[in-house]
Amino acid sequence: MNKKSKAELNTLYESRIFDMSFRGTSNDLSTVKIFTSKNSFEIEKQISFDSEYQQISSIEYFAGSVLSSILLTLLQQSEKRGSKIEEIEGVLNLTLENPLYLVGVKGYDQEPFIKKITVTVFLFLDLEDKDFNDFCFRALKNSPIYNTLKKSMELEVFFKKLL
Repeated sequence: MNKKSKAELNTLYESRIFDMSFRGTSNDLSTVKIFTSKNSFEIEKQISFDSEYQQISSIEYFAGSVLSSILLTLLQQSEKRGSKIEEIEGVLNLTLENPLYLVGVKGYDQEPFIKKITVTVFLFLDLEDKDFNDFCFRALKNSPIYNTLKKSMELEVFFKKLL
């Protein structure tokens, strides 16, 4: 039997855990509609190698979520700290291993996966170099997406100070 401490027994579940639920349907059996608590969006493809394809793919939503989570975390933490970021921009590079498996090329039987994500954040924040780096890396501790991914894949984040 799993014994819980008195502190765990006396705290509300909601103070320790935040559960979220999403629903996905495919009425036409070719696109998926995702329902969040307040919105919905449709996705046609996991990934597209077609440079003319206009829709947002699953992997693009994923990469956008990673990048936006990091940028939003920095913005929120700078406000809490009292030294506002005046300018911010990020670039995310993603390495997909074994992409030919997705298009069914014979002889490629290794499953595709995201091997590496590198994020470079450019920001203007009026802090000296050591304080700048300390702030940035401490702020990342508040990003659940970053914290989850860093445990399961190669994920690097670099910070460049804008002058």
